[in-house]
Amino acid sequence: MKILSIDTSGSSLNVGLLDSSTGLFFAHEHTKDEARTHSMKILPAIQALMTKAGWSFDQLDRIALTAGPGSFTGLRIGAAVAKMIAGQTSAELVPVSTLEMIALSARLSAADPNTTSYLPMINARNHNVFAAICRPGKPLDDEGHWPFGDFLSKAPKNSIFVFEQGTGDDFKAEIQTAGLKFIEQPSEKLIDAKLLAQQGLSVARADADSFAPRYLRKTAAEMAWLKKHPDANDGDYAKYVSEV
Repeated sequence: MKILSIDTSGSSLNVGLLDSSTGLFFAHEHTKDEARTHSMKILPAIQALMTKAGWSFDQLDRIALTAGPGSFTGLRIGAAVAKMIAGQTSAELVPVSTLEMIALSARLSAADPNTTSYLPMINARNHNVFAAICRPGKPLDDEGHWPFGDFLSKAPKNSIFVFEQGTGDDFKAEIQTAGLKFIEQPSEKLIDAKLLAQQGLSVARADADSFAPRYLRKTAAEMAWLKKHPDANDGDYAKYVSEV
């Protein structure tokens, strides 16, 4: 199976190509990347990998995509590209939790990958986080948008927080006070593109036309709109978009 993996949820762009039958893998190089330039880099990066692998887009079987949570703009860029490719080919769109991939990528390089719970975390500002609990061999637990103190109280003993380098300074003291550890991953290593592609082998496909990223919270603009429209329902998103 030929799989394209796409991650635009964080500061670094992560894309890769995996042929699961041969183990052949190509990854986007980060040497010339600048943070938050996904919209300019993603299509040339994918095309370069396709050329390097000698593949055509109609050979793709699946597109494994980090589906959120993460940067609103970043997630939209990845989703738009994945939906476009899936819509023009027979490739299946396979969404994978961003938090799960952060945890699994950290576990991949761990000395003892089977004994520790990882707590993947994304800074959501105002001392809030997107976070979850990833235990060995079990589904992701408690994935959500949390006040950090509330999530910290759920942390299992001997678990390790994982977050992107430079994003967790506000939380380090509380983590250490609670007797827990943390790992700061460089942005280009936060999510392993090959592991994301491999994860795409076992995850259920989504309908590309109706797929939307899992933001886990509303944008500031949407919350402001809902405040002005107290009678609106969650299903009124189209009205919000048309007004904004």
